[in-house]
Amino acid sequence: MLLGDCLFDRQRGLLTNQVSGEQWHLPRAELQVLSLLIDNQNKVVAKQILGAGDEEYSALSDSSVTRAVFMLRSFLGPLHEQMIETVKGKGYRLHIDKYVSESNQHTRFRELKANYNAMITYLFGQHHRVLKAWVGVLVLVLFVLVSVQWILAAQAVVHHSAPYSTHSITLDSGQKITFISYAKSKTNNTSLVTLSSRLARGFAQCKTSSWQQVYLSLSHDKQVFNITMRGEKLGQSLVRNLKLTDYRQQKSFVSDRWLTEVSLCE
Repeated sequence: MLLGDCLFDRQRGLLTNQVSGEQWHLPRAELQVLSLLIDNQNKVVAKQILGAGDEEYSALSDSSVTRAVFMLRSFLGPLHEQMIETVKGKGYRLHIDKYVSESNQHTRFRELKANYNAMITYLFGQHHRVLKAWVGVLVLVLFVLVSVQWILAAQAVVHHSAPYSTHSITLDSGQKITFISYAKSKTNNTSLVTLSSRLARGFAQCKTSSWQQVYLSLSHDKQVFNITMRGEKLGQSLVRNLKLTDYRQQKSFVSDRWLTEVSLCE
């Protein structure tokens, strides 16, 4: 089953990102939560149902269900993480129909280009040069407009401005990890600096890590902390996107418990 850019093989419990090639054999909690959301797609499923136990496994706690949803969203990536919607006070809902068109944009572009080439070939073969020129221009304009729309959407999560700050740490193994922070303003970024330092201290506990660059940013209202980690393992490039939300007045985002659960080290 296709979920955004990822292909889900329920029988093997395998989630594969078809863009990066990254694969994830889902642990029991993530596999159970995702399977139940798919079985009830476009419907709200309560936490108690998502975490229900059976004769083989004990029930999952609410925090285990919440963490499973968090990990699944992280693997789906920023363009598709909202497929799993949080319905406050009720549970979670998996949107499938809403994202089918987005997942098939590349296919539509290829079909559009193929149709354009076929039309031009046909018109050229019939020697309708004037009609070919007008139709070619119209189809080409349509193709460019759709392509630009897709490119803008795909680049919405990419930072184009210069980083606000950059600093690095060196692990005991000699590996260097660089932390790159982005901010819309050069002032009032105390929270971002604090979070960057806290995350660096978490990485400093590792002997080795697959991650080499860590990109950080806070939303304009300071309620969402975005983390993108890039690295390499066994010769393959790795990318992991995390989005932490905290609506409290005194925000934490990165706690000691979170640092342990998110597995920064190898």
